[in-house]
Amino acid sequence: MTLHHLEIFVTVCQKKTTHAAAETLNISQPAVSKAISDLEKYYQVKVFERLNHRLYLTAEGKLLLTYAQNLLDLNEEMEQEIRAKGKKNHIRIGASVSIGTYFIPQYIKKLEEEIQNIEYEVIISNTSDIEEKVDNFQLDLGIVEGHVENKNLIEKSIEEDELVLVVNTSHPLLDKKEITFSDLEDYPFLTREQGSSDRNQLELFLKEKNIRLKMNYSCSSIEAIKQGLIYTNGIASLSKMAVEEEIKKGVLKILPFKEMKFQRTIRLIYHKNKYFTKSMKHLFYLLNQ
Repeated sequence: MTLHHLEIFVTVCQKKTTHAAAETLNISQPAVSKAISDLEKYYQVKVFERLNHRLYLTAEGKLLLTYAQNLLDLNEEMEQEIRAKGKKNHIRIGASVSIGTYFIPQYIKKLEEEIQNIEYEVIISNTSDIEEKVDNFQLDLGIVEGHVENKNLIEKSIEEDELVLVVNTSHPLLDKKEITFSDLEDYPFLTREQGSSDRNQLELFLKEKNIRLKMNYSCSSIEAIKQGLIYTNGIASLSKMAVEEEIKKGVLKILPFKEMKFQRTIRLIYHKNKYFTKSMKHLFYLLNQ
């Protein structure tokens, strides 16, 4: 059994079909099918169930994927450290939208300054998508808000954050001494997309309080939400660090709403079976300084 067999297997898992894997690896589809068949014969297990022309990983296949990805990662680092002194270190980072926009850039700058010839990929998406990509080894690690439920992922606390209610500077609620939940129901809520940690926490809280708000504006862009706040009497629940600049400039204001306070922790997540490369170890060190 060779690393090439494992590379083909991992690519099929990522691309979901032998045809797509063949195109990615620039080999024939029969060659891909033979490699998978060789794997199954060698280990005497089925790694895929084949239903309606689609492939589904078996329990044995999921276990093999974990080991295969780690072996390929380890082989890649060996190539970097031994065969190519000038070859760039590589790291794939996933971050939720607030984190990727307002938190991660400073650490990317430090990595570039402290690790020679580093190459990095940063994917910014909602929290649930980042969790899935880290679980599937499509990302080396993720930085998200809140807890993760996946038992394959390990999480480490690195920073504290807070969700705040934000409005424009002329919003009618700013004139009130005390704001209640019933006051909020009179204004449209500008929310993040489904799967966002911000939205999930807000909706869970409102559900527990039996509150119905007008959530009729939803998008994945925090900047779009902030623009919507400036030009409407809407309300948004956003990360405090995401609106820090607008608050300083006097463009937006935080609504003094005592009944709702969301303290949350920014966490580093990675797969429990992930092999830590040099770049990953250094980023971990920077985040925990």
